[in-house]
Amino acid sequence: MKKNLLFILTVLVLMLMPQSVFAESVLATLPANPAFLEYLDQVNSGSVTTDSLAETGLIPEPLLRGQSSQEVTEELPEAYDLRATGRISPIYNQGSYGTCWTFATMESLESYLMPEANMDFSENNLAWNHGYDWNFDDAGNYYMATAYLSRYSGPVSEIDDPYASEQTTGLDALYHIQSVEMLPNNPDVIKQAIIDGGAVATAIHVAAEFIAVENNALYYLGTEEPNHAVTIVGWDDNYDKNLFASSPEGDGAWIIQNSWGVEAGEDGFYYLSYYDTWAGNDVTAFHNAESLDNYGRVYQYDYLGTTSTMGYYHPDTPSAWGANIFTPVASENLAAISTYITSFDTDVEISIYSNLTDENNPVSGELVSNQTAYFDNMGYYTVKLDTPVALNAFEPFSVVVKYSTNDKITAIPVETKLNGYSSAAWANSGQSFISDDGGELYEDENVWTDVSLNGSNVCIKAFTEYTESTADAVDVFYRSYVENSGWDEVMTDGQTAGSEGYGLRLEAFEVKLDPKNYDLGLSARTHVENIGWQDWCTDGSLSGTTDQGLRLEAVELKLSGSSADLFDIYYRVHAQNIGWMGWAKNGQSAGTEGFGYRLEAIEIQVIPKGQAFDSGTTAPFVGTSESL
Repeated sequence: MKKNLLFILTVLVLMLMPQSVFAESVLATLPANPAFLEYLDQVNSGSVTTDSLAETGLIPEPLLRGQSSQEVTEELPEAYDLRATGRISPIYNQGSYGTCWTFATMESLESYLMPEANMDFSENNLAWNHGYDWNFDDAGNYYMATAYLSRYSGPVSEIDDPYASEQTTGLDALYHIQSVEMLPNNPDVIKQAIIDGGAVATAIHVAAEFIAVENNALYYLGTEEPNHAVTIVGWDDNYDKNLFASSPEGDGAWIIQNSWGVEAGEDGFYYLSYYDTWAGNDVTAFHNAESLDNYGRVYQYDYLGTTSTMGYYHPDTPSAWGANIFTPVASENLAAISTYITSFDTDVEISIYSNLTDENNPVSGELVSNQTAYFDNMGYYTVKLDTPVALNAFEPFSVVVKYSTNDKITAIPVETKLNGYSSAAWANSGQSFISDDGGELYEDENVWTDVSLNGSNVCIKAFTEYTESTADAVDVFYRSYVENSGWDEVMTDGQTAGSEGYGLRLEAFEVKLDPKNYDLGLSARTHVENIGWQDWCTDGSLSGTTDQGLRLEAVELKLSGSSADLFDIYYRVHAQNIGWMGWAKNGQSAGTEGFGYRLEAIEIQVIPKGQAFDSGTTAPFVGTSESL
């Protein structure tokens, strides 16, 4: 039924789209799970409340999961229990909050690392800092958890950010997560994953009337969507069907670890019938954790991960291309790429291009690397390049991924803005593209569509080799809101945001850090026409005004956090009638005050304390009490 509804929605979108928008039949940016769309409608209408999510907290995922052809050839035991192997987390209690999904995520990751490492990761940090529209206890799903982990926001230590405490940012991730596998609803595949990697997260529907309290047994045979996240820690093929509140058609049960404390269930554990409506549903293996020196710098646009897909209808050749163009901030070696796989049994072909001649065509340069990979299951994966690719500072390169599936509609993973879910997503032109040809058939034509027109980013990241310099580097990203043209593209580490020689005022800007493993934050404030100095805003927030026609006249930037004394932040502005002014640093004013001069451009850099930096001799700021 759900797949039929998806097909109907897809056809309707194709019928309604103007044919002039795209050269081929491109699917609109659309989440593929009707239950997710229905949930968003409920959120935006106010019919979903935190109270209705208490003690559960799982919401539908944006994409439907299918089935893979993966098979298990090994003979599996009739019963298996991670509690007997030392690979299981303590029983936690989420209390009255809708945070079950954070516990299932961290329990799977902790189990994977056992018994070599006994870690206690912070559910609180994930619940607060996932980046989506909801607050601490407003629910989530495994795609949200994957985005948080894949952008290196976590996992962080429970000691540093204890459960149910206030929001804490800037903590060090303890590991780099490079893959998250979304398993098919295949009992043998799930069992093998538990044996190989530990506990797996899953989704169930819980309601009191479907729990046999005396036997700690769950069996739901209704049609309501899953509402609770737990982990599967084992199974018993011979678990008696008569021990459930109502008898399923056969014996057998999964052993699940809940997050309702040791008083609930069998010291926190339950048995879930194999025949439960949602048994084996949305199973996710957080079975990867790598050292912090596995890679150096990460180039990425998809901070919220896959929220939707875009793609093409291909009755005969089920392939589609996604591409990102990145600009390296230093000369370094590209070592790996990552992407989301949105269909089971997917082949990918990865191509790296350098020396691009057309900023809107990611294959317009020199092909310097090409290799393939295959994935049984959906999820998030990293592919190491067979040979690292040398990158030159500020010379753009592209990562092009050809996705080939057995589906007639080939979906490309994208991050896009969805009201009530991922409204913090933002995209700029010239960075993410899709194509139904990839330049293979029409070499002389640019067959690429810039998906920023749809407010989307393609979910492809690029990782460079680790060096001591990249380990110490802190990147700063910023963009400016320019008169007549609106938001400009994102700049980084000393690049110019804004314009020179056109007489266009800056009206606002946003600036944020990639603090790597430092406790480092950033604050900014601006002096605005008719307003004066505004309040300080924090990392990534807008400073200034938009759509009011008011010029910026001066700025101040400063670092915060326990690592702030390890770095200096330098910034300079291009001011009307003056040109480039001198470099200010660490909270000093840059620009003018009292002259009515507009700012036209800005450059920002974060430099390790003590590193040589030529700040020049020109004054960074002039007020009315000083002479020009």
